[in-house]
Amino acid sequence: MIRLKYGFLAFIVATALFTGCAKPPLEEMNNAVAAVNRAENDPDVVNYAANALARAREALTQMQAEADAKRYDNAKRLAADAQALAEKAVSDSRAAALRIRDEADSAIRAMQSSLSETEQTLNDARRSHPAGVNIDRLDQDFANARGTADQAVIAQTESRYREAIDKSQTVRAALSAITSSLSQTVIAASRKK
Repeated sequence: MIRLKYGFLAFIVATALFTGCAKPPLEEMNNAVAAVNRAENDPDVVNYAANALARAREALTQMQAEADAKRYDNAKRLAADAQALAEKAVSDSRAAALRIRDEADSAIRAMQSSLSETEQTLNDARRSHPAGVNIDRLDQDFANARGTADQAVIAQTESRYREAIDKSQTVRAALSAITSSLSQTVIAASRKK
């Protein structure tokens, strides 16, 4: 019984000494903080990987709580998690930025093609003078669409890809309306003959 009592007491003392002598994983924690800071200061991460960044921040908060509670093994694990999540946020944001840039490039090309086609259609309508077509109104609509197209190109060159996509879609809708209006007027005029 005495041996068991002393054995248990030795276990408690050894555990207390081990726990009391443990040191916080400062290097790992500093690396995690630096990785999250880099991710937070990267505009692509903020724009395209906000959820991954939020998870990295949460791991950092939990890491600090574990370190404050002197649960250093957990703090070290969470530091590694925070760093990995921050690095993944950066990686994911790069991939997302490339995808959205390619999408914007494609949208701009399609918009410019539609501009050329619609301009040709308007020029043909001017030459043929179809009855009932208000060319002046359609020219004004086309000029407005061209102005928005210019804004889309500027947005693309300034890396505001979502804005470029939105504006190019607006332009294509306006051009479609012009073409549709011309088609309907021509069809209506041909039925009268």
